[in-house]
Amino acid sequence: MSKLKEGLSNDEVKLLNSMFWRSNNYAIAWCYSRMLGTSVAWVLYPYISWLYPDSDKDPAQKQRKLKVLDRESKGFFNITPQVAPLCYSIFAAMEKEAAEKEDFDVSSIDAVKASIQGPLSGIGDSIFWVTWRVIVTGIALPYCLAGNALGPILFALLFNIPGFALRYYLTFIGYKLGTGFISKVYESGLIQLLTKTAATIGLVMIGGMVAQQVSIPINLVLNLSGAELNVLDIFNGIIPGILELSLAILCLNLIRKKTSIMKIIFGIFAVCILGAAVGIF
Repeated sequence: MSKLKEGLSNDEVKLLNSMFWRSNNYAIAWCYSRMLGTSVAWVLYPYISWLYPDSDKDPAQKQRKLKVLDRESKGFFNITPQVAPLCYSIFAAMEKEAAEKEDFDVSSIDAVKASIQGPLSGIGDSIFWVTWRVIVTGIALPYCLAGNALGPILFALLFNIPGFALRYYLTFIGYKLGTGFISKVYESGLIQLLTKTAATIGLVMIGGMVAQQVSIPINLVLNLSGAELNVLDIFNGIIPGILELSLAILCLNLIRKKTSIMKIIFGIFAVCILGAAVGIF
């Protein structure tokens, strides 16, 4: 345990402990648009406040602190709970670099956030939700079938204690990895490459999701001199999926103009209901 905290100041140890405890209820701020993104700012809040100690007196420092918290709260974030503290502590280490170095590219923090949550979730889900949960269920199930109260208690303890311990260790490991490793990676130019790669992958994934998940089933058929012509086929004949892409771009522009997500959703509901009523959909 002492090696885990070796090289860290007392303030950093206290703040990392705070991050660990806050990460245990990180899902309280879950929402459909950012999932767990808002919780990142909440988990990091004590640490960010420590980075800007004079924010209550210095307007410039207060503005910078609020800008950091605003940026951290607006990104998309979704990850296996047991490995989430590793990300939080890496973000904290990078925010420390950003606070200390004026030339630090803060967009690299978002790039790291976008690039590590997927692979770490794949590992975390495989270990905890697929493998360990099945093993623990096999141990606890005989007691449950026998009506023994030890069954659910055993399941809760066996499943949660390893994850709880892992959370604590990853909080410190991620921070030490971040403070020493991130600066070297940044100087080598790998962060810039990671930023560009993450942006490219993100665009490819968004394009694939639009093609697969967005659907505009127009049933309107035109009768031209006895020949029936499907309106949807006309649009798809120009560019396949052009209506779906147009809808996605429209929603993106509305979001950029600070239009509420709920207004966009209800607007789509209204158009769909009206379109179905008149026979377009």
